[in-house]
Amino acid sequence: MDIRGWHWGKLVILWAWGGVFVALLLTDFLSAPVARRPAVSSLTFLGSVGILIGLTAVTWHWLGGKEGRR
Repeated sequence: MDIRGWHWGKLVILWAWGGVFVALLLTDFLSAPVARRPAVSSLTFLGSVGILIGLTAVTWHWLGGKEGRR
């Protein structure tokens, strides 16, 4: 099924779970000094940014399908 045909509730669920994962990653990122574990800190920060970019891309694609329906 194409993303453009999704019900808006599916996006809410994706953003809710994505927000939880990003919050957990950023909590880990902020809890320990970067100098102590630079690789893990980099991965947690980049992972949170990647999740947000991915969710934004899915939402952008979904909203693109709504523009043509007017």
